[in-house]
Amino acid sequence: MKYSKIFAILFAVMMINSFVIAQNTKTKTSTVQVNLENNTFKHVDLINSYGNERKVFASADIVNDQFTMNLDLENDIYRFDFGNDNYFLYVVKPGENVKLTLNAEDLQVVPAVTGSPSMTFVQEATRYTSRKKVVVDSLNAALQVDPKQVYWSRLAQNINFYTQTNDDVDNYISETYKSAESLAALCQQTAPSGKVKGSDMETFTTAATKALKDIDNNYRPFANYLENVGNYYNFTDGRESGHSDYYAKLDSYIQRVNARHQLAQNSLGSYMDKVQKLIADRDSLVYNDLMGQKKNANAWTARVIALVEQYVRPNMDKSAEFARQAEGQKSKGSELVTDAQQILRDVINVYQKQYNETDAYLNSKIIDLIKNNKDDIAALMFVDMFPREQNAALHEEVVRALHVTNPNHPIVKERWNILNSPAGKTSIGALAPELAFPDPDGNIRKLSDLRGKVVLIDFWASWCGPCRRESPNVRNVYAKYHDKGFEVFSVSLDRDANNWKKAIKDDKLVWPNHVSDLKYWSSEAAAIYGVRSIPSMFLLDREGRIVAKDLRGEALERAVKQLLEQ
Repeated sequence: MKYSKIFAILFAVMMINSFVIAQNTKTKTSTVQVNLENNTFKHVDLINSYGNERKVFASADIVNDQFTMNLDLENDIYRFDFGNDNYFLYVVKPGENVKLTLNAEDLQVVPAVTGSPSMTFVQEATRYTSRKKVVVDSLNAALQVDPKQVYWSRLAQNINFYTQTNDDVDNYISETYKSAESLAALCQQTAPSGKVKGSDMETFTTAATKALKDIDNNYRPFANYLENVGNYYNFTDGRESGHSDYYAKLDSYIQRVNARHQLAQNSLGSYMDKVQKLIADRDSLVYNDLMGQKKNANAWTARVIALVEQYVRPNMDKSAEFARQAEGQKSKGSELVTDAQQILRDVINVYQKQYNETDAYLNSKIIDLIKNNKDDIAALMFVDMFPREQNAALHEEVVRALHVTNPNHPIVKERWNILNSPAGKTSIGALAPELAFPDPDGNIRKLSDLRGKVVLIDFWASWCGPCRRESPNVRNVYAKYHDKGFEVFSVSLDRDANNWKKAIKDDKLVWPNHVSDLKYWSSEAAAIYGVRSIPSMFLLDREGRIVAKDLRGEALERAVKQLLEQ
């Protein structure tokens, strides 16, 4: 069976420093006859499926789309290597005579197998894993052409482009107003009486020309936008029923955009042709070397001053009004995009729900197969499809079963050791190990007595400053959620009973479950949980499984609240 993402985690774990097939005892020969459909391969090697070094155990040439191997190997997972990253995982079991059919175009499935319970298990499991891929591909294909998805994706994108374009246009309009105001200020400063002095003529014409060109250059993109916006943005076609509130909001936004642009067009556009005529006439005079004549210069500057008095000054208050309207609408476009994306997510969630339901069903079938074949080494090929943190019980069940049937297998031994280490026993998803230690009155309190409650195991000590600074938060969460089923089981690493009892009283740690063997860092409870620093916390669900570690502050309260609501 070909490597795939499905088995990536398995083989990442399976990479160890060396790999040696144990052959301390005589094994029975097994035979495998393989028929290849759609075959293009010429040769095959049977090699190790894990380990850093490639070890070849058997080889065969493929003749007439078939090959046979006789194998004196221990029960384990091997690999048929056809070259060029084409391979198939195969489980050898001594004494079996196996007939196997493979599809050379898809080495992730098993078309047919007889004579091997392990490979029959693999065949059934890969049938479900293949269906998972088919489901994903089919749902993705359907989603891509779903009319609602297409519509809302395009609408969100177009509104986003529309708002970005309008932001740019608003900037150009603002700059046009600023340039017009600069021209008005120039006239006020240089020609307060309505006429430019001869000594100021050259300075005025140079500055006025620049201001006029700035007005023209900044207004042109706005004029181009007004001419073409209708060709690029149409938000009325194809509207869907059931979203009247959204469309009302969209229409209001567009109306307000149009209103402020109409304001700018009325106040600025009314004299743009005159601005352009002034620029053209000045350029013509300069080109023909006529601007230096006093009569021409006076006539041109008089036209500039007249433009300012007739059109610019009367519309200067429109600049502030435009800015106010633009600022008021600044966030509306992004809100419309966000709302459209939320509707789009609702469409996608329909497909996601279908996928989740189908995937959960297929996963349940694969898990049932794994559990029914948990003592088969082939279970290692599939168990890592399910992350240990969310499926600790499944992993533990498989490892325990394989430890009985394959205790010397390197991967089984490794996982067995992890399972029985403090870190393994207290990993996320693991059933919390029992704690039974004396309370301040000498009575034994057991963690298991709190089963059915959401429990925080809190390792602390009276001498631990960070622990005691966190105590008020734990106290507050306890006060808020105790009546709803939350308990705290505090384990102290103190060595002085009086200091321990005083800290409980001083910090108002009112819950009854306080325990300690007063052995300081030799605490048996700390050893069981692998605690090497404090504060250290373990949050348990109602079944007694560890769901989180070392939560602090608001994160602890959120997690407790979520568990209690489940």
